[in-house]
Amino acid sequence: MKRLSWILTLPLMVVAVVFAIANREAVTLDLWPLEISIQAPLFLMVLGSIVVGLFAGGAAVWFSGGQTRRRARAARRQVAELERELSRLRHAYESVPPSAAPGAAAPASGVPGHASLPGAAVAGDRQRMAV
Repeated sequence: MKRLSWILTLPLMVVAVVFAIANREAVTLDLWPLEISIQAPLFLMVLGSIVVGLFAGGAAVWFSGGQTRRRARAARRQVAELERELSRLRHAYESVPPSAAPGAAAPASGVPGHASLPGAAVAGDRQRMAV
């Protein structure tokens, strides 16, 4: 990636230097409604306007991406919170003795391999309740 950067940057720098050498004449820039007049070399006016445009475009992109960055921060916070909860639950599960593990006792719902939690209903239980 660093080589690609140099491959792109070096020719652009050469073009800018050649442009600056070829366009050293002084020009006058009048900012019409204001009584301001700036006299500078042509290359400085052109390259300066390119730099100003670059910063203006960067600022526009930065401000337009604010909502995306805000959502990304919220998602990172949520992921961190869920990872902490998962770690806590894994620790709690590993600290339960094997005789009290959910798969050790016969399931209360009658579904093999299903450990019912207090207050939780399985789809089959819901169907039986509806009848």
